[in-house]
Order: sequence, then C-alpha cells, then structure tokens
Amino acid sequence: MAITEEQLNRLVAHNRAVPVRFAQQVFIADGRGVLYCPARDALVVSDLHFEKGSYLSRFANPLPQLDSLATLQRLQKILSDYAPAQVICLGDSFHDAGGFDRMGIAERKLLAGLTAQYKDWVWIAGNHDPEIPAGAGGRTIDVLHWGNIRLQHEPDESADMPSGARTPAAQIIGHFHPKTRTSVGRKRFSGKCFISDDSLFIMPAFGQYTGGLDVSSGVLTALLKPGERQCFLLYENKIYRCKPD
Repeated sequence: MAITEEQLNRLVAHNRAVPVRFAQQVFIADGRGVLYCPARDALVVSDLHFEKGSYLSRFANPLPQLDSLATLQRLQKILSDYAPAQVICLGDSFHDAGGFDRMGIAERKLLAGLTAQYKDWVWIAGNHDPEIPAGAGGRTIDVLHWGNIRLQHEPDESADMPSGARTPAAQIIGHFHPKTRTSVGRKRFSGKCFISDDSLFIMPAFGQYTGGLDVSSGVLTALLKPGERQCFLLYENKIYRCKPD
C-alpha cells in the first residue's frame, strides 16, 4: 500500500474522500468515484464502459471517441495514488462484447500496463460484458467474496448466506449509475454519487460517457431501506454527504 494514513487524513480534510462504515468494515469513498478498503488494500471501481463512444458512433452519434483513453488515464492516476494490492472492476468495464477489439493501440497498451502492474486485477462480469477477453489481462469472475460481503455487478436477493452467518451477505454493486443533487446555500449541485443502506452499497459509474439514475427513482428507493440510506455526492473530485430521503 503506497497511500499512508497521513495522506488519507489529508484527503478527508479537504473533502476529497470520506470514511464510510459498511458491513462492519471501514472503507474510503474517494471523490473521484472509487472505493478503497484499507483492511484488504483493495480498490474498487465500477462501470468503466470502455469504448462506449465507438459503439455509439455506429448510430451516427457525434460523441468524440476518446472516452476509453480519458477513463484509463483518470484510473491510472488514482491507482498511482493508492497503489493497492488488488483492483476490482465491478462489471460493465467494456460497453459491449466488441469493445476490447475496438480499442486503439494507445488504449490497449495503457490497459495492459495497468493490469500487469497490480498483484491481483479482478474483472467482475457485468450485463454489458459477461465475458472479458483474455487480452485484457487480469482474471474474470462473477462474484468476489470478502467474508460477509459479496462484490458483484447487480444485486442478488437470492444470494446464499456466508457459512455460519445469521444474516444474508452484504453486497457492493454497480450497474445503476446513481446520481443525486443537493443545495449548499444558494448554490445547487448535481453529480454521480455513492448510495447505501446497512446491506447494499451501490457504486457510481466511473466511465466517461455514463449517464445516471436519480436516487429518488423507484428502482433505487425499492432497493434501499427508506430512512437508512446514506448518500455521498461527487462534484469536481470532491465528495459531500447529502440526504437522499
């Protein structure tokens, strides 16, 4: 682990990160849209959606096809800051089955360098990318178990309880691209967010061209317990606690 306790404290002091307790563990929610677990020296990122730009260009969408490189460069900077032992990409890392093949030389080279640099790079399969090409490096699984926590792309209400546990496993997921808005004085802010209750933690989408689902939507209010939800808004690489209910 390259990041020190002093550096983490500095991030928190400048609203760049906040400590979050979930499933009896302490995590660091970073304002750039990633989650760090100090106890496991692991960094979690979700919904990279590489090559969404080139996918949309097939339908005459004029978006510049620079999203993969921009996403990789942002991720590279964060990984350099934390230098974790494990990196978990929480599904929908590629926007579609042909995304890896459409990557340019620079993007493939940068991705290969990242996956080779870290001790354990984990791709969790998503609904957009149920199979990760071998050329992407790392290893691919459907679910990662951290004791009483399951890391997967979508929520699973039928998930088995951990051996010896009295309650179902807590889940860290992506998929929904949550976003929210809040007011500070006369100013109104909106952006991606982390949102959770005591058993479900939903990551923001990290990709460059990813939209979002408002935390007030019926889909998210049905998943998370009213009155127990906590929400953290991301704005200009800073993070702010706000009230979703």
